[in-house]
Amino acid sequence: MEENKKLYSQNAIAVATFFGGPFAAGILIRKNCIALGNERQGFNALVIGIIATFLLFGGILMMPESAMEKVPNALIPAIYTAIIYVIVDKLQGKELKAHKAGNGLFYSNWRATGVGAVCCLILVAVLLGGLWLGTKDWDSDRYNAKMERFELNESLAIRLYDIIEEKPVKEVVEFIEETGIPKWKENIDLVKETNEIPDIPSEYVKSNKLLIEYCQLRIRMYEVIAKSLNEDTDAYSEELDKLGIELEKVMAQLKE
Repeated sequence: MEENKKLYSQNAIAVATFFGGPFAAGILIRKNCIALGNERQGFNALVIGIIATFLLFGGILMMPESAMEKVPNALIPAIYTAIIYVIVDKLQGKELKAHKAGNGLFYSNWRATGVGAVCCLILVAVLLGGLWLGTKDWDSDRYNAKMERFELNESLAIRLYDIIEEKPVKEVVEFIEETGIPKWKENIDLVKETNEIPDIPSEYVKSNKLLIEYCQLRIRMYEVIAKSLNEDTDAYSEELDKLGIELEKVMAQLKE
C-alpha cells in the first residue's frame, strides 16, 4: 500500500452512516476498498449498502405510525451505525490500524459528514419521489357527490324525530316504512358505490365501513320503533337503548 493513499477511518464511516444510512457507509467502504486494491469487494459493499438502505427505509415506512411515535428519533440511526461500525471493523479493521500505525493519511470526519449529508438528501429525494408517484389520483368529486346525497337522505330520514310526538301513529309508521328505512337503505347503496371508485384511499374505505354500520343500526332502530308504535308498548325500550349506545359508539369512531 502506497503511503499517499488516503482512507476513511472507522469513526468517519460511522459519522457518515449516522447521517446517510447504509448507503453512505457503502460509498466510503468502497472508496477504502479501491484505495486498498480490492475493487471487487468495494463494488459488493456499495451494492449491499444500497440494498440495506432500501430494506431499512422500507421497513420503517411499513411500521405502524403509533409504533414509530414510541421510538426515539436517534435510536434507529444509532442502531444501524453501530452495526456498520462492527462490519467495518471486521472488513477493514486490520488495514485501517496498520495504515494509522504507518502514519498513513485519513480523510477528515467533516468530509465524511459531507458525504453522509449528500446521501441523506438523495434518500429524501428518492423517498419523496416514491411517495409522490405512489399517490394515485382518484375521483374525489364523485365521492363528494355521493356523500351530498347521503347527507340529504339522512336529513330526510331523521325527520322521524320531529314528527314522532306530533303525528298520528299510522302516519309515523308510514313515514318509517316509506321514507325513513328506504333512505337509510339508499345510503348503504351510496356508500357501497363509493367503494367502487378506482384508487379510493384506504382511510375512506375504513370510514365507509362505519357509515354502513351506522345506517344498519338506524334501520334496526326504525324497525323497532315502528313495531313499538304498532303494538303500543314500551316493551322494546331496552332494545332501543342498546341500539342507541351502539349508534353512539359508531358515531364517535366516525369523528376520530
